Amino acid sequence: MSKKKNELKDTREWALAIIERAQSGDEDAMPALREILDRVPSIREVLGADLDRTVEYSISKSLGGEDNLAFREAIKRKLAALREELEGPTPSPTERLLVDRVVACWFQVQEADLRYAQAGDCSLAQADYHLRRQDRAHRRFLTGMKTLATVRKLGLPVLQVNIGENQVNVANATVTSDAE
Repeated sequence: MSKKKNELKDTREWALAIIERAQSGDEDAMPALREILDRVPSIREVLGADLDRTVEYSISKSLGGEDNLAFREAIKRKLAALREELEGPTPSPTERLLVDRVVACWFQVQEADLRYAQAGDCSLAQADYHLRRQDRAHRRFLTGMKTLATVRKLGLPVLQVNIGENQVNVANATVTSDAE
């Protein structure tokens, strides 16, 4: 093995050892762990910092069963496609956070609907529980969508031109000047 590969292997093993120590509560490992997380930010997601994806995984595992990998992969791809569609080509950081929230709420609505449909014959109290759960999930989804729409509306630059008594408003306009 080349020297560079040996160094890479040693670095990887060192990082894994630090992570394991931190996961088991070793405070002395924390400075090195912080350095690792700063140098390789993608490790944050591997360690579980991507909480929205962790929640999605847990719900899809609960819905599809422990071993149904096909279902979980299909759900994962559906949520990713929905997220991409809602984000659009150049989302702001705020829009990305709101889209994550909207996707999570959409998934919760679907999950509540499915749980109610699977309940079959249930008591009035159980039916009421499911209906209230659906309603709350739906309200959260609509609130998220409204907030996302508001943020997008507020984020668009608007050009207003008054010519005599006429007013022209153009959203998302780019103003250029001959003096530039």
